[in-house]
Amino acid sequence: MSSPRLEPVKDMPISIRAARNEDLEIAAALVQRSINDLWTRHGVEPSMPLRPPLFQAFCLSEDASGLWIAEDGGAIIGFGFSWTLADFWYLAQLFVEPGKQARGVGGELLQKTLLHAERLKATNRALITFAFNTSSIGLYTKHGLYPREPLFRISAPASEVQRRLRSSRYARRPIAAGAPVDWLGQIDSDILGFRRDRHHEFLLRTDATGFRIEEGDSAVGYAYASPEGHIGPLAVAPGADTAEVVSAAMEAALSLQPQQLSLIAPGGADALMAKITELGFRIVQPLVLMSARSFGDWRNYVPRDPGYM
Repeated sequence: MSSPRLEPVKDMPISIRAARNEDLEIAAALVQRSINDLWTRHGVEPSMPLRPPLFQAFCLSEDASGLWIAEDGGAIIGFGFSWTLADFWYLAQLFVEPGKQARGVGGELLQKTLLHAERLKATNRALITFAFNTSSIGLYTKHGLYPREPLFRISAPASEVQRRLRSSRYARRPIAAGAPVDWLGQIDSDILGFRRDRHHEFLLRTDATGFRIEEGDSAVGYAYASPEGHIGPLAVAPGADTAEVVSAAMEAALSLQPQQLSLIAPGGADALMAKITELGFRIVQPLVLMSARSFGDWRNYVPRDPGYM
């Protein structure tokens, strides 16, 4: 009796599907591995922590059409995540498992997220990526997103900032979760060109502390600070003194007693860059803002991270 002939096992095709809530923690771990692998290949210490996918879950509940999963044989090997506000589309994350790259997975995920922009008739598209990630920059450029603004992740010991910092003439006070966010949305509209009210409502429910920066009864800016000392987003209202708003934001972050302070600074924000250099901050990592067309006043805005903006 002859043995049955075994057919060669064929690789299962890579499939792209809509993300589900149960995918998000797996995707977050994939993003962490991908970023640390990218940093290692470019001589940067692989220190990206694993963070719970809170913003991803929020955006999935708001509009699930912006989150996509790539699978190979049932295993998640890629994640694409975009969000929209009004007619603005933003690519928050696009990562492929190390070892599974250069197979067109990133391009397929990007196409799916771009359909999100087309469906909502977005008039502008943007993202923030690592400036040394030239392969990704090339991919985005082919899709009409061009480098617009250099950004720099910077940090300093909290004790050094405390030693150099002079009190701001602007007052600061925490923003309570559930507080009205109309004034925050108005500052965003003035600086970015669109409101982010729902994003503020989300952020005020996290462990980040939001601060209203004011002169008298008028808001001159806002800032968020994490327990670890990361500052952002931070916005300076039109006509306000940038250096004084930054000083107030530093005082706010220091009140949380972190060991280190960090933020992402736009290279073209002269007044902000001068102030943080004076306070002892040093550049850790270069990033770049890319978009289909220029938008916003990046002299007056500090993004939170590449995903939230």
